[in-house]
Amino acid sequence: MCECQDMSMDVKTPRNVYLSAFYKRSFAFYTVKSRLPIILTQLIDTLVRNKEQIAAIYGEIAHDDLKKVIGEISKLKYEIQTNKPLPYLTSTDPDIHFFNEHITKQASEEGHTTYFNTIWLLTECYMYRRIKQSFSFTESLKDYDYFGFSKRDSYESALALIVQLGNHMLEVEQQNNTDPEESFKSMLKLNLWGNKCDLSISLGKTDNPGNLFDTHLLDPCLLSDQSQDIWEVISKGTDTDIVDIVFDNAGYELFTDLCLADYIVRKNLAKKIRFYVKTIPWFISDAMEHDVYWTLDKLKQHSNESLQVLATRWYDYLTNGQWEIVSSSFWTLPYEFKFMKDFEPQLYKKLSEAKLIFFKGDLNYRKLFGEINWDPVTSVDEALQGFHPSKLCALRTIKADIVAGLKEGIAEELDKKDPKWMETGEYGLIQFSEKIVKIQ
Repeated sequence: MCECQDMSMDVKTPRNVYLSAFYKRSFAFYTVKSRLPIILTQLIDTLVRNKEQIAAIYGEIAHDDLKKVIGEISKLKYEIQTNKPLPYLTSTDPDIHFFNEHITKQASEEGHTTYFNTIWLLTECYMYRRIKQSFSFTESLKDYDYFGFSKRDSYESALALIVQLGNHMLEVEQQNNTDPEESFKSMLKLNLWGNKCDLSISLGKTDNPGNLFDTHLLDPCLLSDQSQDIWEVISKGTDTDIVDIVFDNAGYELFTDLCLADYIVRKNLAKKIRFYVKTIPWFISDAMEHDVYWTLDKLKQHSNESLQVLATRWYDYLTNGQWEIVSSSFWTLPYEFKFMKDFEPQLYKKLSEAKLIFFKGDLNYRKLFGEINWDPVTSVDEALQGFHPSKLCALRTIKADIVAGLKEGIAEELDKKDPKWMETGEYGLIQFSEKIVKIQ
Protein backbone atom coordinates (compact mmCIF):
# COMPACT_ATOMS: atom_id res chain seq x y z
CA MET A 1 0.00 0.00 0.00
CA CYS A 2 1.46 3.33 -1.06
CA GLU A 3 1.19 6.20 1.43
CA CYS A 4 1.91 8.77 -1.26
CA GLN A 5 -0.94 11.10 -0.27
CA ASP A 6 1.19 12.36 2.61
CA MET A 7 4.38 12.74 0.60
CA SER A 8 3.66 15.43 -1.98
CA MET A 9 1.97 18.75 -2.63
CA ASP A 10 -1.16 18.65 -4.77
CA VAL A 11 0.18 21.14 -7.34
CA LYS A 12 1.82 21.15 -10.74
CA THR A 13 5.58 21.46 -10.91
CA PRO A 14 6.43 25.18 -10.64
CA ARG A 15 8.47 26.79 -13.40
CA ASN A 16 12.27 26.68 -13.24
CA VAL A 17 12.55 24.07 -10.48
CA TYR A 18 13.81 20.49 -10.60
CA LEU A 19 11.30 17.82 -11.59
CA SER A 20 10.29 15.84 -8.51
CA ALA A 21 7.60 13.47 -7.25
CA PHE A 22 7.06 16.08 -4.52
CA TYR A 23 4.63 17.72 -6.98
CA LYS A 24 1.56 15.53 -7.16
CA ARG A 25 0.31 16.73 -10.56
CA SER A 26 3.48 15.69 -12.35
CA PHE A 27 4.68 12.77 -14.41
CA ALA A 28 7.47 12.36 -11.85
CA PHE A 29 4.87 11.68 -9.13
CA TYR A 30 3.03 9.17 -11.32
CA THR A 31 6.34 7.50 -12.15
CA VAL A 32 7.50 7.08 -8.55
CA LYS A 33 4.06 6.17 -7.23
CA SER A 34 3.03 3.73 -9.97
CA ARG A 35 5.53 3.06 -12.74
CA LEU A 36 8.64 2.27 -10.69
CA PRO A 37 6.91 -0.33 -8.46
CA ILE A 38 5.39 -1.93 -11.56
CA ILE A 39 8.79 -2.10 -13.27
CA LEU A 40 10.28 -3.80 -10.20
CA THR A 41 7.35 -6.24 -10.01
CA GLN A 42 7.74 -7.11 -13.68
CA LEU A 43 11.48 -7.66 -13.23
CA ILE A 44 10.81 -10.06 -10.34
CA ASP A 45 8.23 -11.89 -12.47
CA THR A 46 10.71 -12.17 -15.35
CA LEU A 47 13.42 -13.60 -13.09
CA VAL A 48 11.02 -16.14 -11.55
CA ARG A 49 9.59 -17.16 -14.90
CA ASN A 50 13.01 -17.67 -16.46
CA LYS A 51 14.95 -19.00 -13.47
CA GLU A 52 15.59 -22.43 -15.03
CA GLN A 53 16.83 -20.91 -18.26
CA ILE A 54 19.09 -18.55 -16.32
CA ALA A 55 20.44 -21.41 -14.19
CA ALA A 56 21.13 -23.48 -17.33
CA ILE A 57 23.48 -20.72 -18.48
CA TYR A 58 24.99 -19.50 -15.21
CA GLY A 59 24.97 -22.72 -13.18
CA GLU A 60 22.97 -24.12 -10.28
CA ILE A 61 24.26 -21.46 -7.92
CA ALA A 62 22.18 -18.98 -9.90
CA HIS A 63 19.08 -20.36 -8.13
CA ASP A 64 20.34 -19.10 -4.78
CA ASP A 65 21.62 -15.88 -6.31
CA LEU A 66 18.22 -15.18 -7.86
CA LYS A 67 16.51 -15.62 -4.48
CA LYS A 68 18.86 -13.05 -2.95
CA VAL A 69 18.35 -10.61 -5.82
CA ILE A 70 14.56 -10.97 -5.72
CA GLY A 71 14.65 -10.28 -1.98
CA GLU A 72 16.70 -7.12 -2.56
CA ILE A 73 14.40 -5.91 -5.35
CA SER A 74 11.35 -6.52 -3.13
CA LYS A 75 13.00 -4.48 -0.38
CA LEU A 76 13.70 -1.67 -2.84
CA LYS A 77 10.07 -1.69 -3.98
CA TYR A 78 8.89 -1.38 -0.36
CA GLU A 79 11.26 1.53 0.26
CA ILE A 80 9.90 3.42 -2.74
CA GLN A 81 6.25 2.80 -1.87
CA THR A 82 6.75 3.98 1.73
CA ASN A 83 8.96 6.94 0.80
CA LYS A 84 12.01 5.87 2.78
CA PRO A 85 15.27 7.85 2.62
CA LEU A 86 17.65 6.63 -0.10
CA PRO A 87 20.23 4.37 1.59
CA TYR A 88 23.83 4.85 0.50
CA LEU A 89 24.99 2.33 -2.08
CA THR A 90 27.59 -0.08 -0.69
CA SER A 91 29.24 -1.52 -3.80
CA THR A 92 32.94 -0.76 -4.37
CA ASP A 93 32.37 0.08 -8.05
CA PRO A 94 34.01 3.40 -9.02
CA ASP A 95 30.75 5.15 -9.92
CA ILE A 96 29.16 4.58 -6.49
CA HIS A 97 30.69 7.62 -4.80
CA PHE A 98 28.92 9.89 -7.31
CA PHE A 99 25.55 8.53 -6.17
CA ASN A 100 26.38 8.72 -2.47
CA GLU A 101 27.78 12.25 -2.75
CA HIS A 102 24.64 13.33 -4.61
CA ILE A 103 22.43 11.83 -1.88
CA THR A 104 24.47 13.66 0.77
CA LYS A 105 24.28 16.95 -1.14
CA GLN A 106 20.51 16.70 -1.57
CA ALA A 107 20.06 15.80 2.10
CA SER A 108 21.98 18.91 3.12
CA GLU A 109 19.73 21.07 0.90
CA GLU A 110 16.39 19.33 1.49
CA GLY A 111 16.79 18.02 5.03
CA HIS A 112 16.08 14.51 3.73
CA THR A 113 16.50 12.59 0.49
CA THR A 114 13.51 10.32 0.00
CA TYR A 115 12.13 8.84 -3.19
CA PHE A 116 9.24 11.31 -3.42
CA ASN A 117 11.00 14.37 -2.07
CA THR A 118 14.20 14.58 -4.07
CA ILE A 119 15.04 15.19 -7.73
CA TRP A 120 13.21 12.74 -9.99
CA LEU A 121 16.40 12.03 -11.95
CA LEU A 122 18.20 10.98 -8.78
CA THR A 123 15.30 8.76 -7.64
CA GLU A 124 15.02 6.99 -10.98
CA CYS A 125 18.75 6.57 -11.63
CA TYR A 126 19.24 5.39 -8.04
CA MET A 127 16.61 2.67 -8.49
CA TYR A 128 18.29 1.27 -11.60
CA ARG A 129 21.75 1.49 -10.03
CA ARG A 130 20.48 -0.25 -6.90
CA ILE A 131 19.15 -3.11 -9.05
CA LYS A 132 22.57 -3.47 -10.62
CA GLN A 133 24.20 -3.47 -7.19
CA SER A 134 22.00 -6.39 -6.08
CA PHE A 135 23.28 -8.44 -9.01
CA SER A 136 26.87 -7.29 -8.41
CA PHE A 137 26.79 -8.92 -4.97
CA THR A 138 25.95 -12.35 -6.40
CA GLU A 139 28.47 -15.05 -7.25
CA SER A 140 27.13 -16.02 -10.68
CA LEU A 141 25.09 -13.09 -12.03
CA LYS A 142 27.48 -10.14 -11.78
CA ASP A 143 27.45 -9.59 -15.55
CA TYR A 144 23.91 -10.80 -16.26
CA ASP A 145 21.70 -8.46 -18.33
CA TYR A 146 18.43 -8.79 -16.45
CA PHE A 147 16.61 -6.61 -19.00
CA GLY A 148 17.80 -8.78 -21.89
CA PHE A 149 14.50 -10.65 -22.22
CA SER A 150 12.59 -7.37 -22.58
CA LYS A 151 15.03 -5.95 -25.13
CA ARG A 152 14.90 -9.11 -27.23
CA ASP A 153 11.09 -9.14 -27.11
CA SER A 154 11.09 -5.52 -28.26
CA TYR A 155 13.27 -6.41 -31.25
CA GLU A 156 11.12 -9.39 -32.20
CA SER A 157 7.87 -7.43 -31.95
CA ALA A 158 9.23 -4.80 -34.36
CA LEU A 159 10.74 -7.26 -36.83
CA ALA A 160 8.21 -6.61 -39.59
CA LEU A 161 9.00 -2.90 -39.43
CA ILE A 162 12.73 -3.61 -39.32
CA VAL A 163 12.43 -5.67 -42.52
CA GLN A 164 10.45 -2.86 -44.14
CA LEU A 165 13.02 -0.24 -43.20
CA GLY A 166 15.90 -2.51 -44.29
CA ASN A 167 14.33 -2.90 -47.73
CA HIS A 168 13.78 0.86 -47.90
CA MET A 169 17.43 1.56 -47.07
CA LEU A 170 18.68 -0.48 -50.03
CA GLU A 171 16.06 1.03 -52.33
CA VAL A 172 17.20 4.54 -51.41
CA GLU A 173 20.78 3.56 -52.29
CA GLN A 174 19.71 2.76 -55.84
CA GLN A 175 17.96 6.10 -56.38
CA ASN A 176 20.19 8.63 -58.12
CA ASN A 177 17.66 11.42 -58.62
CA THR A 178 16.73 12.10 -54.99
CA ASP A 179 17.47 15.44 -53.38
CA PRO A 180 20.24 14.71 -50.81
CA GLU A 181 18.92 17.29 -48.35
CA GLU A 182 15.35 15.97 -48.41
CA SER A 183 16.60 12.39 -48.28
CA PHE A 184 18.65 13.17 -45.14
CA LYS A 185 15.73 14.93 -43.46
CA SER A 186 13.54 11.90 -44.15
CA MET A 187 16.12 9.64 -42.49
CA LEU A 188 16.26 11.99 -39.52
CA LYS A 189 12.49 11.75 -39.03
CA LEU A 190 12.55 7.97 -39.34
CA ASN A 191 15.13 7.99 -36.59
CA LEU A 192 13.18 10.40 -34.42
CA TRP A 193 9.95 8.41 -34.45
CA GLY A 194 11.82 5.21 -33.69
CA ASN A 195 12.25 6.73 -30.21
CA LYS A 196 8.57 5.99 -29.52
CA CYS A 197 9.72 2.43 -28.63
CA ASP A 198 10.75 2.98 -25.00
CA LEU A 199 10.13 0.07 -22.65
CA SER A 200 10.66 2.09 -19.47
CA ILE A 201 7.69 4.26 -20.51
CA SER A 202 5.48 1.48 -21.89
CA LEU A 203 6.26 -0.61 -18.77
CA GLY A 204 7.84 -3.37 -20.82
CA LYS A 205 5.01 -3.70 -23.35
CA THR A 206 6.27 -4.26 -26.88
CA ASP A 207 3.47 -3.16 -29.17
CA ASN A 208 4.38 -2.97 -32.86
CA PRO A 209 5.43 0.63 -33.66
CA GLY A 210 2.93 0.59 -36.55
CA ASN A 211 3.09 3.60 -38.85
CA LEU A 212 6.48 4.97 -37.73
CA PHE A 213 7.73 4.34 -41.27
CA ASP A 214 5.17 6.79 -42.69
CA THR A 215 6.87 9.84 -41.22
CA HIS A 216 4.84 12.37 -43.25
CA LEU A 217 1.75 11.29 -41.30
CA LEU A 218 3.49 12.39 -38.12
CA ASP A 219 4.62 15.84 -39.29
CA PRO A 220 1.75 17.58 -37.43
CA CYS A 221 3.16 16.10 -34.21
CA LEU A 222 6.65 17.52 -34.81
CA LEU A 223 6.68 20.54 -32.48
CA SER A 224 10.19 21.73 -33.29
CA ASP A 225 12.01 20.92 -36.53
CA GLN A 226 15.53 22.27 -36.96
CA SER A 227 16.52 19.64 -39.49
CA GLN A 228 17.59 22.40 -41.90
CA ASP A 229 20.23 23.61 -39.43
CA ILE A 230 21.39 20.04 -38.88
CA TRP A 231 21.71 19.44 -42.61
CA GLU A 232 23.82 22.58 -43.02
CA VAL A 233 26.26 21.30 -40.39
CA ILE A 234 26.49 17.66 -41.39
CA SER A 235 26.80 18.39 -45.12
CA LYS A 236 29.98 20.39 -44.56
CA GLY A 237 33.31 18.61 -44.11
CA THR A 238 35.59 19.31 -41.13
CA ASP A 239 39.12 18.35 -40.10
CA THR A 240 37.93 15.35 -38.06
CA ASP A 241 34.65 14.64 -39.91
CA ILE A 242 33.33 12.64 -36.93
CA VAL A 243 29.66 12.32 -36.02
CA ASP A 244 28.71 11.05 -32.54
CA ILE A 245 25.43 9.32 -31.64
CA VAL A 246 24.52 8.94 -27.97
CA PHE A 247 22.19 5.94 -28.01
CA ASP A 248 18.93 5.53 -26.17
CA ASN A 249 16.95 2.31 -26.71
CA ALA A 250 17.81 -1.11 -28.11
CA GLY A 251 15.32 -2.84 -30.43
CA TYR A 252 13.74 -0.95 -33.34
CA GLU A 253 15.23 2.39 -32.30
CA LEU A 254 18.75 0.95 -32.31
CA PHE A 255 18.13 -0.36 -35.81
CA THR A 256 17.06 3.13 -36.95
CA ASP A 257 20.22 4.56 -35.33
CA LEU A 258 22.36 2.13 -37.31
CA CYS A 259 20.45 3.00 -40.49
CA LEU A 260 21.07 6.71 -39.90
CA ALA A 261 24.77 6.03 -39.29
CA ASP A 262 24.93 3.90 -42.45
CA TYR A 263 23.30 6.68 -44.47
CA ILE A 264 25.74 9.29 -43.12
CA VAL A 265 28.77 7.17 -44.01
CA ARG A 266 27.56 6.10 -47.46
CA LYS A 267 26.62 9.65 -48.41
CA ASN A 268 30.09 10.86 -47.29
CA LEU A 269 28.59 13.15 -44.65
CA ALA A 270 31.16 11.87 -42.15
CA LYS A 271 34.22 9.61 -42.23
CA LYS A 272 33.64 8.11 -38.80
CA ILE A 273 30.64 7.45 -36.52
CA ARG A 274 31.02 6.86 -32.79
CA PHE A 275 28.23 5.21 -30.80
CA TYR A 276 27.96 5.89 -27.06
CA VAL A 277 26.36 3.10 -25.04
CA LYS A 278 25.49 2.33 -21.41
CA THR A 279 27.84 0.15 -19.35
CA ILE A 280 25.10 -1.48 -17.25
CA PRO A 281 21.46 -2.51 -17.85
CA TRP A 282 19.52 0.76 -17.66
CA PHE A 283 15.92 1.99 -17.88
CA ILE A 284 14.87 -1.45 -19.21
CA SER A 285 15.58 -0.84 -22.89
CA ASP A 286 18.75 1.29 -23.05
CA ALA A 287 21.39 -0.03 -25.43
CA MET A 288 24.64 -1.62 -24.26
CA GLU A 289 27.54 -2.79 -26.43
CA HIS A 290 26.38 -6.40 -26.48
CA ASP A 291 22.93 -5.26 -27.68
CA VAL A 292 24.57 -3.85 -30.81
CA TYR A 293 26.33 -7.11 -31.61
CA TRP A 294 23.26 -9.19 -30.72
CA THR A 295 21.23 -7.08 -33.15
CA LEU A 296 23.79 -7.49 -35.94
CA ASP A 297 23.85 -11.26 -35.37
CA LYS A 298 20.05 -11.44 -35.60
CA LEU A 299 20.01 -9.33 -38.77
CA LYS A 300 22.65 -11.50 -40.38
CA GLN A 301 20.71 -14.68 -39.54
CA HIS A 302 17.42 -13.35 -40.91
CA SER A 303 16.07 -14.71 -44.19
CA ASN A 304 15.58 -11.20 -45.57
CA GLU A 305 18.41 -10.37 -47.97
CA SER A 306 18.36 -6.64 -47.19
CA LEU A 307 18.99 -7.28 -43.50
CA GLN A 308 21.81 -9.68 -44.34
CA VAL A 309 23.45 -7.10 -46.61
CA LEU A 310 23.17 -4.36 -43.98
CA ALA A 311 24.48 -6.57 -41.16
CA THR A 312 27.51 -7.65 -43.20
CA ARG A 313 28.29 -4.07 -44.11
CA TRP A 314 27.88 -2.87 -40.51
CA TYR A 315 30.21 -5.56 -39.20
CA ASP A 316 32.74 -4.30 -41.72
CA TYR A 317 32.33 -0.73 -40.49
CA LEU A 318 33.04 -1.85 -36.92
CA THR A 319 36.02 -3.93 -38.04
CA ASN A 320 37.65 -1.23 -40.16
CA GLY A 321 37.04 1.55 -37.63
CA GLN A 322 34.51 3.62 -39.56
CA TRP A 323 32.15 2.83 -36.69
CA GLU A 324 33.28 2.71 -33.08
CA ILE A 325 31.40 1.79 -29.91
CA VAL A 326 32.33 3.88 -26.86
CA SER A 327 31.28 2.94 -23.31
CA SER A 328 31.28 5.32 -20.36
CA SER A 329 29.76 5.08 -16.89
CA PHE A 330 28.94 8.80 -17.02
CA TRP A 331 25.75 8.02 -18.96
CA THR A 332 24.39 6.12 -15.95
CA LEU A 333 25.22 8.72 -13.30
CA PRO A 334 22.33 10.64 -11.70
CA TYR A 335 23.68 13.96 -12.95
CA GLU A 336 22.73 16.37 -15.70
CA PHE A 337 25.17 16.78 -18.58
CA LYS A 338 26.18 20.27 -17.44
CA PHE A 339 28.34 18.45 -14.85
CA MET A 340 30.29 16.45 -17.46
CA LYS A 341 33.06 19.05 -17.64
CA ASP A 342 33.71 18.54 -13.92
CA PHE A 343 33.09 14.82 -13.48
CA GLU A 344 34.24 13.39 -16.82
CA PRO A 345 36.31 16.03 -18.68
CA GLN A 346 37.88 13.45 -20.99
CA LEU A 347 34.43 12.44 -22.25
CA TYR A 348 33.56 16.11 -22.81
CA LYS A 349 36.79 16.54 -24.81
CA LYS A 350 36.04 13.41 -26.83
CA LEU A 351 32.59 14.71 -27.75
CA SER A 352 34.25 18.00 -28.72
CA GLU A 353 36.09 16.18 -31.52
CA ALA A 354 32.81 15.60 -33.38
CA LYS A 355 31.36 18.05 -35.87
CA LEU A 356 27.88 17.04 -34.69
CA ILE A 357 26.48 15.03 -31.77
CA PHE A 358 23.06 13.34 -31.87
CA PHE A 359 21.48 12.83 -28.44
CA LYS A 360 18.69 10.27 -28.60
CA GLY A 361 15.60 10.00 -26.48
CA ASP A 362 13.89 11.23 -23.37
CA LEU A 363 16.43 10.48 -20.64
CA ASN A 364 19.24 12.13 -22.60
CA TYR A 365 16.92 15.11 -23.13
CA ARG A 366 16.21 15.38 -19.41
CA LYS A 367 19.94 15.35 -18.69
CA LEU A 368 20.73 17.77 -21.52
CA PHE A 369 18.24 20.32 -20.24
CA GLY A 370 18.93 19.90 -16.56
CA GLU A 371 15.79 18.07 -15.32
CA ILE A 372 14.12 21.48 -14.92
CA ASN A 373 10.55 22.51 -15.68
CA TRP A 374 11.49 25.27 -18.10
CA ASP A 375 9.10 27.72 -19.63
CA PRO A 376 8.66 25.95 -23.01
CA VAL A 377 9.82 29.03 -24.92
CA THR A 378 13.19 29.02 -23.11
CA SER A 379 15.89 28.85 -25.77
CA VAL A 380 17.74 25.59 -26.34
CA ASP A 381 21.08 27.24 -25.58
CA GLU A 382 19.88 28.65 -22.26
CA ALA A 383 18.34 25.33 -21.20
CA LEU A 384 21.62 23.48 -21.94
CA GLN A 385 23.19 25.44 -19.06
CA GLY A 386 26.72 25.54 -20.42
CA PHE A 387 26.86 22.05 -21.94
CA HIS A 388 28.28 22.81 -25.40
CA PRO A 389 31.02 20.28 -26.33
CA SER A 390 30.13 20.65 -30.01
CA LYS A 391 27.19 21.40 -32.25
CA LEU A 392 24.43 19.07 -31.14
CA CYS A 393 21.03 17.72 -32.09
CA ALA A 394 18.39 16.37 -29.70
CA LEU A 395 16.04 13.79 -31.25
CA ARG A 396 13.25 13.01 -28.84
CA THR A 397 9.64 11.94 -28.61
CA ILE A 398 8.23 13.69 -25.55
CA LYS A 399 7.53 11.34 -22.63
CA ALA A 400 8.25 13.56 -19.61
CA ASP A 401 7.13 17.04 -18.56
CA ILE A 402 10.23 18.91 -19.61
CA VAL A 403 10.57 20.83 -22.87
CA ALA A 404 12.39 23.91 -24.15
CA GLY A 405 12.85 25.65 -27.47
CA LEU A 406 9.19 25.80 -28.51
CA LYS A 407 7.58 28.76 -30.27
CA GLU A 408 5.20 30.97 -28.33
CA GLY A 409 1.73 29.49 -27.80
CA ILE A 410 2.41 25.88 -28.85
CA ALA A 411 2.55 24.45 -25.31
CA GLU A 412 -0.51 26.39 -24.20
CA GLU A 413 -2.54 25.14 -27.16
CA LEU A 414 -1.55 21.54 -26.44
CA ASP A 415 -2.36 21.98 -22.74
CA LYS A 416 -5.93 22.85 -23.73
CA LYS A 417 -6.21 19.86 -26.03
CA ASP A 418 -4.61 17.30 -23.69
CA PRO A 419 -3.13 18.24 -20.28
CA LYS A 420 -0.96 15.08 -20.43
CA TRP A 421 0.48 15.72 -23.90
CA MET A 422 4.06 15.63 -22.55
CA GLU A 423 3.64 12.05 -21.27
CA THR A 424 2.33 10.20 -24.32
CA GLY A 425 5.26 10.03 -26.75
CA GLU A 426 2.95 11.33 -29.49
CA TYR A 427 4.91 14.53 -30.07
CA GLY A 428 8.47 14.87 -31.29
CA LEU A 429 11.37 17.32 -31.34
CA ILE A 430 14.32 17.79 -33.69
CA GLN A 431 16.30 20.50 -31.92
CA PHE A 432 19.73 21.99 -32.52
CA SER A 433 22.43 24.06 -30.84
CA GLU A 434 25.43 25.42 -32.72
CA LYS A 435 27.17 26.85 -29.69
CA ILE A 436 30.55 25.32 -28.80
CA VAL A 437 32.48 25.74 -25.53
CA LYS A 438 35.77 23.84 -25.48
CA ILE A 439 37.71 22.97 -22.34
CA GLN A 440 41.49 22.64 -21.93
